[in-house]
Amino acid sequence: NVTDSGIPHRMKMCELILHNFGTMFAALQAELSMAMGEISFTADIWSSRSLNPYLAVTAHWIGQD
Repeated sequence: NVTDSGIPHRMKMCELILHNFGTMFAALQAELSMAMGEISFTADIWSSRSLNPYLAVTAHWIGQD
């Protein structure tokens, strides 16, 4: 059974998300800095039927391994 005390508060969730974002962003920066050549980016923007906006960005590169 899940109790209220077992569910993180929204501020704690925000803190965890921002911490994980920073960790993953630093790892991505390190990976991209070792790209063998150019980095290609693509993007797509669309909205759902209920007009929720979405943005997708992808990057492709050749790494050293």
